[in-house]
Amino acid sequence: MLIAVGIHLLLLMFEVLVCDRIERGSHFWLLVFMPLFFVSPVSVAACVWGFRHDRSLELEILCSVNILQFIFIALRLDKIIHWPWLVCNFLNP
Repeated sequence: MLIAVGIHLLLLMFEVLVCDRIERGSHFWLLVFMPLFFVSPVSVAACVWGFRHDRSLELEILCSVNILQFIFIALRLDKIIHWPWLVCNFLNP
């Protein structure tokens, strides 16, 4: 339960940072996506724990699988990489 609360707090922090970035535009998208970068390893640990204890973890599986997509979207929004959006979507399964 503590892991789920931590994941939900990090997701809330991401939403607050997105709103702040859209309103002010004062910081990089990589900083906005930082809570999602922390969610992914925690989600992997939650998935391992859940599989060992026969729990169903839908949100954690989704967060742990999409780490590459989070990274590429943040890099693309900051214009560090100049790939078309189609390439960013095809790199992730």
